[in-house]
Amino acid sequence: MPTQSRSLPIRFHLVAIVSALYATRDRAKAFVHIERSLRQGGLPIRFFSELFIHLSLFLGYPTMLDGLERLASFRGNKRRQNSFQHKRGVAISEGRDILTRVYGKQTEKLVFRLEELETGLGRRITEDAYGTIMARPGLHLSEREVVNVVVLFIDGYNRQLYSHLRGALRVGVKPRVLKSVLALVGNLVNQDARPAMETVDRIWQNRRQGSF
Repeated sequence: MPTQSRSLPIRFHLVAIVSALYATRDRAKAFVHIERSLRQGGLPIRFFSELFIHLSLFLGYPTMLDGLERLASFRGNKRRQNSFQHKRGVAISEGRDILTRVYGKQTEKLVFRLEELETGLGRRITEDAYGTIMARPGLHLSEREVVNVVVLFIDGYNRQLYSHLRGALRVGVKPRVLKSVLALVGNLVNQDARPAMETVDRIWQNRRQGSF
């Protein structure tokens, strides 16, 4: 089994660990990591709030609500400030922009395929998933793509995993960092990460052929 890199940045480390532990329903252990980070003052509570909001895309509202409720105990009676709200009508345009950043030349093909599966699905995913959630501040797009990769890897959605490995690289995650994330999660959940790590290398090698 590959071993994790010691150079993995702390933000990537935490989104990978917490996402993996929630995906495998080890919620108590996830909050051991969160609590340690909060007590050490390493990252703001908003970082973790946004992580749970993002995880609703893959693990559903129960995960989001569980995480936010647990985080509320760290805030006590203090009301959360500076809640993010979209201006009406901009979610679809912001979603399209993020889709393009993640999928590049494959964006039109993706949206067309979604519309083939179900009329209106392309617009719904563009607006709701990418324009409403992935456009939120608090987590960088590269960190959101790492979350996507972690959950898809654990759940075995290999076709979608390929797209988001490619997307993670497109939005700036370095190959060594992405492979370190996969190795870390593979060790954590006892799952072979080598095929996914090899896929990262293939995608990166193909970037000069116009398919990246």
